[in-house]
Amino acid sequence: MKKLIVLSLAMLFLGAGIASATDFSLTGSYFVRGTYAENKDGRDTDTDGFGDYDHELSLDANWKIDDTSRVFARFEARDDTWADSANPTEGSSGADLANLDDNWVVEQVWGTHTFANGADIQVGLMSAGAWAYDFGNEGGEAYRIKGTMPMAFGTLIGILQKNKESGEADNADSDTYYLGLVSKLGNVNFKPLLVYSQNDDTEVDSISVDIAIDGTMGNIGWEVEGVYSDFSSDNPAVADFDLHGIYGNVWTQVNALKVGALAAYGSYDEDSGNGFQFGDDFAAGGALLLGDDVFLLNGDADANDIQAATLFAVYASYAVNNKLTLGAYLGYADSNVDDATSIYDDANAWEVSVNGSYKITSNVKYSVAAGIAEVDLGPAATIDPDEAIEINHKLSFSF
Repeated sequence: MKKLIVLSLAMLFLGAGIASATDFSLTGSYFVRGTYAENKDGRDTDTDGFGDYDHELSLDANWKIDDTSRVFARFEARDDTWADSANPTEGSSGADLANLDDNWVVEQVWGTHTFANGADIQVGLMSAGAWAYDFGNEGGEAYRIKGTMPMAFGTLIGILQKNKESGEADNADSDTYYLGLVSKLGNVNFKPLLVYSQNDDTEVDSISVDIAIDGTMGNIGWEVEGVYSDFSSDNPAVADFDLHGIYGNVWTQVNALKVGALAAYGSYDEDSGNGFQFGDDFAAGGALLLGDDVFLLNGDADANDIQAATLFAVYASYAVNNKLTLGAYLGYADSNVDDATSIYDDANAWEVSVNGSYKITSNVKYSVAAGIAEVDLGPAATIDPDEAIEINHKLSFSF
């Protein structure tokens, strides 16, 4: 509780006491969500359903020093399931009481300055891992030095990212370097990215090339992203391998109706047994379960996404009026794993889901979603999982 008191006092002090030296603004969001689920990860048999509520408060604080400099901080509070034993309340005692401090998290804190030539430098703990359309991404936060430079042909982006610092043991550090470009030609946007990751801790370095392009043609929109990654090691006991993935999405907007179709492919390396990951953030078209809770993967047992598979999906949304919007999604994924001993060899998964949202006011929204999905594992599997079901409703506030 001590951390919460200190943070609250700091917010009051910085928001009021220093207002004369800086322009302070605070924005944020809060939601409460109720969920009913059965076999949510699509892996179990004879499972009972359960229901719970969760909520989260997110606060964005901006301290504008002048027209060229500012400091930003994002705070997250009570990202928890109601009454869960790991998320105690003031009435808790003993060891559980210490967990209260963990319910306030400083997710991001960084400072930025823009120079006279338009170049910008941003330093600190900030958003990381996301590029273009979230295909192959693992979004989160990381310590970075980020620079942007406006050019005649677009905006050049360079980033140094610190993944792991081992102090005096320099042979266990991990750093990633990014060089990207955001450019536009007519109605077409180009977003190439080169990434080099030096990982002394795992002895596996990687080079990735990500090419993303999107555009519009009348009432038709489209986006395409391709990623190639090469993993290598000086350790002879660690196998080198490379992976690639490609994603495409096209949609059309006819008055209040939007209809789209997408496809995504992730390769599989037979020698190393690794598969290209679509990423935890990839939910193109509005998937509810597939690629999030329901996974189809190979290699990374801790991931909840789609790996080494081919995905096809169609989706639609309809704006009934300026307050009510309805949507639907149908997706099918087929595994690309080629290993007779793997449960993912000849496996597949599918999802059907619907959703809707209603704007009570411009800052308050109520949404509902329901979906069913199933994973059909390969011949090597000894279980036949039940269908996964999720129904949720959510009340969101923004301010």
